[in-house]
Amino acid sequence: MEDYFTLVTGSSSGIGKAISIECAKRGMNLLLVALPGEKLEEQAVDLELKYKVKTYYYHIDLTEKDAPKKVYDWTMENGYKINMLINNAGMGAEGPFERQSASYYNTMMRLNMIALVLLTRFFITDLKKLPKAYILNLGSISSYFPMPYKIVYAATKTFVLSFTMALREELRNTPVKVSITCPGPVFTNPRIIEEFRSKNRFVQLFYNDPPFVARYSIKALMKGKSVIRTDLLSKVLYLTEKILPQYFKQKIITRIYRKF
Repeated sequence: MEDYFTLVTGSSSGIGKAISIECAKRGMNLLLVALPGEKLEEQAVDLELKYKVKTYYYHIDLTEKDAPKKVYDWTMENGYKINMLINNAGMGAEGPFERQSASYYNTMMRLNMIALVLLTRFFITDLKKLPKAYILNLGSISSYFPMPYKIVYAATKTFVLSFTMALREELRNTPVKVSITCPGPVFTNPRIIEEFRSKNRFVQLFYNDPPFVARYSIKALMKGKSVIRTDLLSKVLYLTEKILPQYFKQKIITRIYRKF
């Protein structure tokens, strides 16, 4: 039987690492892609030993010119056949818009949008030739509406939602199922974990841990669900977006994120 691989970007930590583990538990061979300096070799060996799956890795900065093409070429040169592409890599920022530099926002947009689109473009033709294939893009509850104090991040995730849903429709009559997962806040940054756990117990109720998000997302992806809402907050905010007037929604979101 021919070996297929799941390619996960941003796989060295957070949701990406949790997704890699979840896929390995399901017997999926893995291709791990992350920044240079991340301990991908150690992670690959660990997954192979624990779950008996083939695991290879590639260090690259996806914001660099031609990086998505280099990832695709790496898979072709090594004969890795991809049947699942998980575009997880991303970055964010919180606080007033002017807090971050123009170069920081440029990097964020290149990673969150351009790298995702180009990776999908390079792999899509090959995916369509398979009996069954999947694409999972990482969105957020911020995909639903504009978010002051997370302006650029939220805008990139809105782009990802629009792109995913349009691509899903284009590929409706093909073997490729396209999904987006839109979790609420996730405990991934050690500083954020410590801050919220020590100072705000109520907020903890709305936070997810990466293994839960990964497990829920992969299960829904395999079922072909379009928009995956992993938690109560994500579902409530989605309904809120549909029901409440834009002005009222914007006031609520602004107050929440100004406080945080």
